Amino acid sequence: MELGAHSSMRTVILEGGNILRSNSLLPVKSSPLIVRSVFALALLTILALCKPVFSSAASLTGDSSTYIQSREQADGSKVLGGYEYLDFAVQDIGSETVSFHTGGWLRQDFETAEFGKESNSDLQYSYLSFKSKIDNTVVNLGRVMVFEGVAAERVDGLYARTDLNGGFGISAFGGSPVETEINTPGNNLIYGGRLSHQMGDIYKIGISALEEDKDSLAYRKEEGIDLWLHPLTNVDITGRSSYNDITKGWMENTYVLMLGPFAKLRLDTTASWITYDNYFFRTTTSAFSLQNGLITPGEKVRMLGETASYPITDNVQITADYKNFDYVIAGNANYYGATIKYTVPESGSAGFGYHNMDGDTDTLKYNEYRVYGSKKIGKFGLTADVLDVVYASPVNGVKNSYSGSLAAMYDLSEAWKLGADVDYYHDPEFNHDVRAFVKLLYHFGAKGGA
Repeated sequence: MELGAHSSMRTVILEGGNILRSNSLLPVKSSPLIVRSVFALALLTILALCKPVFSSAASLTGDSSTYIQSREQADGSKVLGGYEYLDFAVQDIGSETVSFHTGGWLRQDFETAEFGKESNSDLQYSYLSFKSKIDNTVVNLGRVMVFEGVAAERVDGLYARTDLNGGFGISAFGGSPVETEINTPGNNLIYGGRLSHQMGDIYKIGISALEEDKDSLAYRKEEGIDLWLHPLTNVDITGRSSYNDITKGWMENTYVLMLGPFAKLRLDTTASWITYDNYFFRTTTSAFSLQNGLITPGEKVRMLGETASYPITDNVQITADYKNFDYVIAGNANYYGATIKYTVPESGSAGFGYHNMDGDTDTLKYNEYRVYGSKKIGKFGLTADVLDVVYASPVNGVKNSYSGSLAAMYDLSEAWKLGADVDYYHDPEFNHDVRAFVKLLYHFGAKGGA
């Protein structure tokens, strides 16, 4: 796997060399019974809040997204499936400091099972939250999302944070890790925390650590530092470094210098170093495993980049960028180009971009063209996006790799939206891939009487 490579049209160019070790919407080891129980509880809560006799001051807000998708798999078989995404929060449960948050999804295949199953589900988060009006104190209990320094985790357990005197802050978490398609049986435990210090609007720096144990043996041990510096007006520096204490090596070092705007000109300079064997060691999702054939063991990459953006007028902005990727195995590559965007507030936008990738391997030699736009007419919205990648030499027999998407949305009311999307891909991995789906979106809210 090469950062910035377009081995397929769905390969994301990772800005700044950043890689998200995400718990994506892949099948996870969550009990469908638990997920369905939470969804049932959610519906019961909604019904309870909607009753006229409901006397609490509690309020409920949330979003329901229903999709029916049709797509063709690599072997030519058709998949027709239904998806339901539900997120909601109940605020002020008996007290202004207590709330409940939950979100998850269900999938049901109507024709040809995707992932080898007719149905699947995932409870993404579900927790009670206790917040103090002072000291920025928060305690979350349940299936919690943790984003603290080196930690970007889902945990069945506890997360807490608070501010201390003298500009210090502290956070901690612990429980059982929620992982994506990772077959590691045993008694699993993950825990960690972050200590930070802030001085006004001058700087904020944090040190963090996590450890994941399986059957009392260390499975992951990571430490890191993150910082934000604002030494001068129009000068900001952000960065992070993470260290793998099991492989005894740096996982990632990424830093960004942001300058401007100076007479409307803004400059962003990025430097990043990633070592695959340390970064992808025992990841929390199988998609980023060193054993899956997509990640190249032993690879290292250094990325240096510069982005300049300037608004020519109030409606027109031009952005130019350059990135140099230096791979130990894949070789060197330069990615550069520009994008011009025209925007009319509350009406729509359009843009055109061109980039060239000039590298040492076939997958890193191509020209990239993108045209996109959106238009809002009353209650109707339309967006279109076309991406074309022309390789210098065919990759898996494909010289011209392209994708296109068209989406329409209609506002039925303030709460209800109805839409449809069509996506088409032609790339080195698929001769062609067509996906179409309709979607029904609902934003709901209710508040109990006094």
